[in-house]
Amino acid sequence: MARSKLVVAIRHKRYHDWIALLQTLQRHVQPHHVILELGASTASRTMDLSRLAHAVIGVELYPDRVPHLRRVPGGVSYVCDDAQHLASIKTASCDVVVASHLIEHVRDDQALLHTIHRVLRPGGYAILTTPNRKRLARTVIELFTGERHFPYWEHQREYVRYDLEDLLKRSPFGAWVIRGLVFGVHGGPVQCYLTAYPVRLESLVEFWLVELFKL
Repeated sequence: MARSKLVVAIRHKRYHDWIALLQTLQRHVQPHHVILELGASTASRTMDLSRLAHAVIGVELYPDRVPHLRRVPGGVSYVCDDAQHLASIKTASCDVVVASHLIEHVRDDQALLHTIHRVLRPGGYAILTTPNRKRLARTVIELFTGERHFPYWEHQREYVRYDLEDLLKRSPFGAWVIRGLVFGVHGGPVQCYLTAYPVRLESLVEFWLVELFKL
């Protein structure tokens, strides 16, 4: 097990899943790469990506969610499009696709994966994060309320590890890695979680991080 760090914070805004995504991404992005960010409604995250690559294309479905920046850094652009189809993005035109907390929102997650595969160049790489449907806090709550039914709020579904494995087996990707992120309570006004944990607790982690490789 990796060395664990206990984090206790009130109104903490540095979400560990995004930090882990960036740290993982740095091993795969080259300065000449083009990154496609799906669900690009948070300007600070798009700027994080822009420091890693030659260009970042932010994709948002709703025009009112596209960040209105007084100054857009060179190499950053935005388009309004449906991530399930990406009609505005050419086939094999991107090196990396980033989708943080997007796959649980789309109606057709299999279509999303096929589209990501299409727009990636051969040898391309995609990274996704999504909530664990059976995360610790949710599991405890459901002992008293019963299991949550989906769609719920903006989420069409959430995943346990088995769900993701089944989804990926039916996708065009030839290889992937699924990793759990943080054990405890992450999000809300009070956060208390471990950044590493025993393998036996993986089913209760907060998030899944998924790496996809186009062979």
